[in-house]
Amino acid sequence: MTNGDKIFKAVIEDSALISYGGYNPDDYDSLQNALDDENVVISTVAKIIYYQLRGHSEREIYNEVTNFLKNNVL
Repeated sequence: MTNGDKIFKAVIEDSALISYGGYNPDDYDSLQNALDDENVVISTVAKIIYYQLRGHSEREIYNEVTNFLKNNVL
């Protein structure tokens, strides 16, 4: 398990996020696998962590996540 996987697991185990996203955190064990998950909450959290770990700027992360949400939620 990578550090990214550990961070991802810690974030998705938040009870408020679970309630909002309607997912079971035990179903997710890998940041990489969660990037394209059909649950928008899971994939958004994964994308934020993924881009942060790869050294993207806050602006780049914001743009990537905003575009993803526009294309998948709105």
